Amino acid sequence: MKNVFLIAFGLLFLTSCHFYQPELRGGEEFKLDKIGAQEVRFTAGAKVYNGNWYALKVKPSMLDLYVDGEYMGKIHLEKKVKMKAKRETQLEAPFYAELENGAMLKAMGLARKESVKIRLTGKVKGGIFIFSKKFELDETRDVNPRMFRK
Repeated sequence: MKNVFLIAFGLLFLTSCHFYQPELRGGEEFKLDKIGAQEVRFTAGAKVYNGNWYALKVKPSMLDLYVDGEYMGKIHLEKKVKMKAKRETQLEAPFYAELENGAMLKAMGLARKESVKIRLTGKVKGGIFIFSKKFELDETRDVNPRMFRK
């Protein structure tokens, strides 16, 4: 009975808390690990500030990838990533992209451009301790394609 009360109190406490969206603060890094016909494995990193009073964990998630408005495939976060509370953290995580047929050919054509728009959409699963929630993500960034060269 005591444990049920503690869990109910914890859920009520966490649902009443205000959530601050983590803030990207630069320092983006990108390293290609493996390129295949329909799959690309890479490691990406960035400085992220978590303004919440609690640490956040981003759990393995899957997002749709669009480059200059064209659907290219799905990107998977392979392992969970932890952001420290009230602190800027340099995060680094492994990803892999499942590409659509012809996506690699499209990407080679985009490599000559000065800038491309990369858009990621979908749900990201994150949370604290045993409590998690899915958040909608729709992020667009202008990127120089030269940063993807191996």
